[in-house]
Amino acid sequence: MQAQERVADRYELTYPLGHGGMGEVWAGFDEKLDRPVAIKFLRKLTIADHERDTAIERFMREARVTARLDHPGVPSVHDVGHHGDDLYIVMQLVPGMLLSDLIAERGWIAVPWAAAIGAQICSVLAVAHAASLVHRDLKPQNLMVTPAGAVKVLDFGVAALLGPDVPRLTATSHTLGTPTYMAPEQALNSAVGPRADLYALGCVLFELLTGNPPYRADNPLGMLHRHLNDPVPSVREHRAGVPDLLVQLVVRLLAKDPQHRPGSAAEVYELLAPFGTVEPELANDLAMTVADGQRIDPTMPHRYPFGPLPPQAPPVPTRIDIGRPRTAPEVVETPSLDELAEAEERAWELAEEERFTQAAELLESAVRPFRRGHGAKQPRILELRLNLANLYVLAGAFRQALPEFQRLVPDLAARPVPDQELIWQCRQQAAVCQAELGEATDALRELRALLAEEQRVMPPHSPELFPLRQQVAMLAAGVGDVGGARRELSDLWRDVNALHGPRSVSAAEIEALLTHLDRLGDLPDVTGTTVG
Repeated sequence: MQAQERVADRYELTYPLGHGGMGEVWAGFDEKLDRPVAIKFLRKLTIADHERDTAIERFMREARVTARLDHPGVPSVHDVGHHGDDLYIVMQLVPGMLLSDLIAERGWIAVPWAAAIGAQICSVLAVAHAASLVHRDLKPQNLMVTPAGAVKVLDFGVAALLGPDVPRLTATSHTLGTPTYMAPEQALNSAVGPRADLYALGCVLFELLTGNPPYRADNPLGMLHRHLNDPVPSVREHRAGVPDLLVQLVVRLLAKDPQHRPGSAAEVYELLAPFGTVEPELANDLAMTVADGQRIDPTMPHRYPFGPLPPQAPPVPTRIDIGRPRTAPEVVETPSLDELAEAEERAWELAEEERFTQAAELLESAVRPFRRGHGAKQPRILELRLNLANLYVLAGAFRQALPEFQRLVPDLAARPVPDQELIWQCRQQAAVCQAELGEATDALRELRALLAEEQRVMPPHSPELFPLRQQVAMLAAGVGDVGGARRELSDLWRDVNALHGPRSVSAAEIEALLTHLDRLGDLPDVTGTTVG
């Protein structure tokens, strides 16, 4: 597999996400729907002949299993198919950070975070277990926290159906799962039920709370031996301040005998959820910035179960240390001018095919290394940032376009010879984004201020200002000032008529808008002008 390779004449591969013994996972783009996706391949050529049928069946089962699990904590399946000799699954591309990376970067994490993550995992497991499915490979590498704080459970590829008539798909002499998080009964290749997932959850919670898994060994066999024979460790031995109820719950989850563990994922959810519910003030303290500037908070879904609300103020800086940094600062390589030109050319090729989201993502990755320091104000980077903002508008991504235009305004103004017209364009586009996002009052205020500035340096009836004047009038109507909108449109109609004549397309359009406003408000013609 390689970047820009096309699959099923629809999906374009962009960059690799990971690989294993039998497959690869790539980020890609769905050209038809202009959206990012993840594409998982099963490489037939890397599978031994005697295991091929089992691996293919397991791979296809993952597609069916994941597709039928209707839960926001499970990535959506979009498509399956063949690509040459390989099978593939097209899935939702989940943004965020793997728990394994979070633990490696931060060490142990705050108790509310660990509880909120555990509760969200239980929510997924409860749905899976009700559908007679056991994950069998729950581990930090298969768990992700998104920027919205949601936990996604990845890779149901080794899920075993619980029905008695379904044959087990374990290849000869192979035990499915990961030894570090494997329940004793799973290590013995005996019958595995939902409580095996609860054991793995106990291992994950132990690692979240202490920074290390419950057992360590030099090899997989030694690890399985420890799971089978060593005493159950206590979180309290590694970290003080964890509530007793949470410490006891982890011990119960790690019980050797499945019957001594909690009865269900739903029961564990009820115990974890109260610890993951925090007040907004504390949540601001706990939330932290991780790789690529992402700010994540897994307690957020407990406060906003129907999705995160947009911030009303800048995030409050973190005031308490909730972990131990373990990695050096990230070193970002700066693209060369040739690489920037190549990225821009490719972005415009994508834009011409109306693949605006993909084009914007490509430019964003090219610009990102320059966002810190003075690099963002280089003429070439300013040009690319402006193109990026415009691509966001074309893609309908106004939430991303707005801050791009807002940041461009002061950076363009700081140039030795500022291009005032370009600055006005950015301000106008920012206001358009605000209007599209429902912030009409702020947009109207900005557009009126912009119009007043431009009228000071241009003739008052300049045709260059006609579009802006029409925007102001329609926004005024949108916030309820129908009378004011009608006055502004009447003045505009008079100027357009004087320049282009009453039969022009522009004059007819404004006349239609005035007629529409009359119907809305049934208002008299306050200017006394007969239109038409």
